[in-house]
Amino acid sequence: MAKRKNTLYIQRDQHISLIGISCHLKSYRLSFSINKMLNFRLQRIDDFEIPNHGGEDILGFPILLFNADEMKNHFCLISNHHPQRKLIPALRQVDYFLIAKNPIDKYTKEKILARLRNISQVVAAYEIDANGTKDLDVLLEEMELHLLMSQRKRTSAQA
Repeated sequence: MAKRKNTLYIQRDQHISLIGISCHLKSYRLSFSINKMLNFRLQRIDDFEIPNHGGEDILGFPILLFNADEMKNHFCLISNHHPQRKLIPALRQVDYFLIAKNPIDKYTKEKILARLRNISQVVAAYEIDANGTKDLDVLLEEMELHLLMSQRKRTSAQA
């Protein structure tokens, strides 16, 4: 009798918009500039923590959130840089990711990119193809879990 092989295919989330930002500002300074230029209200939550490769260290990456009710979207700014390693090594040139949970229309995306590029300390801001990036699926799944846990923590603290 022939053995049957089961394969699990995971489809990428096609609904996110991903923007890469290259700049050498700290997360709080960049978020201040983004808030000013885009009329956002990015707020810092608990760091996104991942284990370091080959070690027992836990690396923390700053993460900031903004719920844009008028755009019906959620934005997340996360650092790609830690002194010991990059969050996504395939995108070494990117210092921060601006992730929109729902798709953004072309006009709005171009407007966001233009305003990000107008921040004097931003070297580059560009759209990244989420489908062509290695290890992005795992990162997004872990981030989603982190955001849910952080939201639950904030909700229980308010009650």
